[in-house]
Amino acid sequence: MALASQGDAVPGITVQPHTWETAVGRRAAWNRHRHQQARRQRVDLRRGRPVRERPDDKGDRQMTAAVAGLTSTELSILKGGAVGCESVQKIINMAATAEAFAVTALGLALQNAAGGTLALNAEQQQALRAARAEEQAHYAFLTSAGAKPLTTTFTMPDPAIVTDTPTFLKTLITLEEVFIAAYLAAAQEFALLGAPQLAQRALAIAAVEAAHRVAVRFFAIEAGVLRGLPNDVAFQKAKYSSVGAAAVALVKLGFIGGSGARVTYPGPGAIDNTGVKNLTP
Repeated sequence: MALASQGDAVPGITVQPHTWETAVGRRAAWNRHRHQQARRQRVDLRRGRPVRERPDDKGDRQMTAAVAGLTSTELSILKGGAVGCESVQKIINMAATAEAFAVTALGLALQNAAGGTLALNAEQQQALRAARAEEQAHYAFLTSAGAKPLTTTFTMPDPAIVTDTPTFLKTLITLEEVFIAAYLAAAQEFALLGAPQLAQRALAIAAVEAAHRVAVRFFAIEAGVLRGLPNDVAFQKAKYSSVGAAAVALVKLGFIGGSGARVTYPGPGAIDNTGVKNLTP
């Protein structure tokens, strides 16, 4: 487990010493478990019995296969923590990258809506302007805490994402679900790393991302793109165990390091904070 070093310290955040002991203890317990498993396997071999596949053996093979299929860009994101507990610095760096992407993508969508190449009504554009301002507030908070985005240049894998309304709405819902899950993972990791204030901030941001998801689902249902309820879940899905896994999802979707058109943060148009409250925690 990769624990935050002094170089990973975040201004204004106190890491609780006793939590380090807890984290180290868990790692030691895991190592003991692996040694015990190895001893059991050796006993099985001496008795001439076939070694049974244990659940964690299968997980190791699946993880090895998954890593083998990653590109160099994805591996660079995973290096140092996505398969375990990442450091505070790595978590906020990846979160800032996602927020920079969100600001940029929404800026491009709003520009196209204003120019008539993306069919969004006045209410939808107003909601997206507010969402963009909120994503920018998240980015500002993270960078003020010392975050350094991995990149501020992004790619749009399909032009239809910002020109075709159904494609745009469906893609935005998918992205919001990635962001929600990323911040749930961040909150858990911050708690393990002894940074409760950052865990609280991550959950506060996740709540806003969940509100974005509901709003976009409402617009999609209203437009006949989806069926069902806007607020259709009692519990948000915790799809990732690390923020790095969410960053890899953005790579796989083609928004980071892809072959599509390149766009740079913050994207076109000024940030409009009209009607948005609590721009700082």
